[in-house]
Amino acid sequence: MKSNLYYLIILFAYVLTAVSCGSSGKNHPSDTVGDTLTMRYARHITLVRHNDYTEAVIHNPWQAAGSVLSRYEIRKPLTHSAIFIASIAALVNELGCIDAISGVCEPEYIANRQILAAIDEGRIMDIGSAMTPSRERLIDLSPDAILLSPFQNVGSYGNIEQLGIPIIPCADYMEDSALARAEWMRFYGRLFGVGERADSLFATVEEEYKKMKSTESGEDKSVFFDGRSGSAWYMPGGHSTLGQMVADAGGHYVFADNEQSGSVPFSFEQVYDRCRDADFWLFRYNARERMTLSMLRSECEPYSRFRAFQQGKVYGCNNAELIFFEEYPYHPERLLRDFIRIFSGQTDSLRYFHQMQ
Repeated sequence: MKSNLYYLIILFAYVLTAVSCGSSGKNHPSDTVGDTLTMRYARHITLVRHNDYTEAVIHNPWQAAGSVLSRYEIRKPLTHSAIFIASIAALVNELGCIDAISGVCEPEYIANRQILAAIDEGRIMDIGSAMTPSRERLIDLSPDAILLSPFQNVGSYGNIEQLGIPIIPCADYMEDSALARAEWMRFYGRLFGVGERADSLFATVEEEYKKMKSTESGEDKSVFFDGRSGSAWYMPGGHSTLGQMVADAGGHYVFADNEQSGSVPFSFEQVYDRCRDADFWLFRYNARERMTLSMLRSECEPYSRFRAFQQGKVYGCNNAELIFFEEYPYHPERLLRDFIRIFSGQTDSLRYFHQMQ
């Protein structure tokens, strides 16, 4: 713990500065001018290289341009982090830094075999729910930082904020394009001391994605997502990465006119009014077995009224048997390939989806 004391003081100090000063964006951790590391797509983060550290500024995606959510100096790599987000834990593993993960949340929703093995062997601690993590386990773990998802209108992170552990809000999911979100891997790589490796991985992802990206209008291939959950039907916002990926695959997302980046709740009636004549239905779920159209109808009889259901163009993605949520945020080229094949009728060799029968 002592070896990381200086790092913790520096990092946590700037978390406090960003929070206590609001988000003016005018409080810089150093008077020394550095070189801005060009981010080609990401808009909610800025990286500036200095002689002996990298400054990271995470912009507030829910406020006006220039607003700051957090600001950090990265002087040495994280070595025993707590990661609340499965996709980031999987990315850190892919970058060769699994030994720098000391704790994760909700392992029951993790499919990455290396991380699950490390949990079983006791090398990675289960710290409970991402919304209400175990304070006692975090105290025992004493991580050098916590990586978690920030949410709009949440001014603090509850009782874990009182532990004095640096909290890094990972706002990549609020980016409005797949490559913008994936580019955050360059920031995470620098947090763990493998910046060049992350840059190289992103360059490969970018190249593959751009090769496949459609230049054709997809107005004749309308698409909507998922299903009703309780009284609401949550759809990706029109400015979400999934919404943009539909367009990049040559399709038209039915809610493309929505201006939000996160998930948006609609009533069943709203969805039916907009989506009843849509061509494709991409349904993500979590179950012990693959769903069929019959099972979908038994879950909610009105589902059968959608044109996509009637024409057999419902494609399911069973998260219980796949690493979909862990993989696609930083490998959007793999999901884009599925979208392109579905929209063109080439339904063989899909990575994530299966055509419901």
